[in-house]
Amino acid sequence: MPNTFQRLLKLTGALVFMGFLTYGCENDPSTIGLEALPSSDLLSANSTENIIYGSNFVPDSIVSDNSSMNQYPYGIIGYFNDPMFGRTKADMVTEVTLSANPPDFRYDPATGEIDEAKFFPDSVVLNLAYVFENWYGDPEAEHTIQVYELAERLDTAFSDSRYFSDFEILGKYYSQLLGQKTISAADTLSDSTWQSQNYVNVISLTLDNQLRDKLFNLTEDELKDRNLLKNRFNGLYITTTDPADPTRPGSLIKINLEHELTNLTLHYRKEFRELVGEDDEEGTLLEVRKMRYIFPINPEARSFNRFEHDHTDKIEVNTPNAERLMIQGMAGSQAQIDLRPLIAEWADSLTSTDPKYGISGVDLIFYADTFHNSPDLFTPINTTLSITHRSENNIPIVASAVDKDGENIPAFRFSSASYDAENNSYTFSMNQAYFEKAARGELEVTPFYLTIPFTQFSFKRVILFNNVSDHPPVFKVRYVTY
Repeated sequence: MPNTFQRLLKLTGALVFMGFLTYGCENDPSTIGLEALPSSDLLSANSTENIIYGSNFVPDSIVSDNSSMNQYPYGIIGYFNDPMFGRTKADMVTEVTLSANPPDFRYDPATGEIDEAKFFPDSVVLNLAYVFENWYGDPEAEHTIQVYELAERLDTAFSDSRYFSDFEILGKYYSQLLGQKTISAADTLSDSTWQSQNYVNVISLTLDNQLRDKLFNLTEDELKDRNLLKNRFNGLYITTTDPADPTRPGSLIKINLEHELTNLTLHYRKEFRELVGEDDEEGTLLEVRKMRYIFPINPEARSFNRFEHDHTDKIEVNTPNAERLMIQGMAGSQAQIDLRPLIAEWADSLTSTDPKYGISGVDLIFYADTFHNSPDLFTPINTTLSITHRSENNIPIVASAVDKDGENIPAFRFSSASYDAENNSYTFSMNQAYFEKAARGELEVTPFYLTIPFTQFSFKRVILFNNVSDHPPVFKVRYVTY
């Protein structure tokens, strides 16, 4: 009985100790006073905060295609003269593919023969759908969209090859303009019209008859095989003309590439005639049936965005002295954070035996500067930030490191942080195992990067306080000693 009682006492004490550790993980230890513990307990909860300055970093390029790993491919077009970030121009390249059902134009399904007497092409129209407020900048700014045919075939959608945001398009498309249209993002539509359209608008451009005839005259095999279609018709380059006044704000529009209303539509007609007599070659027209065939833009159609930035006199790069961290989508600026010095300071503490240290939480906190948004422009902040590492070819990857035992340890509990409106901040919680192993030198710490999630498809940005007296970034460690 005495042995059983002693074991129960030890178990109870261990559970109480673990309870305080757990409580410390979920609460700021600075609020857990020693008066909350038994007088004989030597557990002490504390926290430290250190200011950490980041630096702005502008990558040469980013992967900007719709590879199979990306869930929400968008095309971005337009020009935006951002008062805080500088000038950005965006355009896009895309293939089209075949619908599930084979087209019935020109070919008599009964014989498989071309029936030119019945089918005639009318037009080919490019449709680009976008959702209400999926724009950035001045929604009333006008853009002239221009469309060209690609002169080279793109790599297949599910290949290992990737397309980058600085892809050199010069010489990769035919010089003949297929079509153009001047539009604005808001498109002068009333609220009731947007509502009646389920908050989706479509930019429709009628393209040149030369392309219409090329598509109408595709062979039977090309209308059945997606690869043969793409060999014959490589795809489209969709861009905008340079603005007449580059000092004006302009805007960017995000096109939903997988929306059912985004497509290339061939309009044609079928004529029914009655021949009267052997000499009647044309016959009497009895009926005209308007028809169409949709070439969709879906995951089987390769697409990617191109971005050009000019941050001159706007962003201080490669220096921790920058007052603001400027984080922008579209291969724009990012923030580089080096935590190595601060983590290394914990090396002695985490190897100490008297007292012993237990880490209950490590947070990296950034405060948003929301005072620089112009009331005349639509520039909402991005409500999510990602913290990543970068691969050798500048692809954002999950922040992690391999420890001495060969185990891959994630650096953070979650790779993204949501905007906390109450505290005007973004908080990243570091993985406890990563912090402790890094402090003990059991894994290599490399710089982290703050980015906009799915940056290749996002035009939003975030401004964070950095080297300023109020609200600089904070590296906060919560711990207990015993």
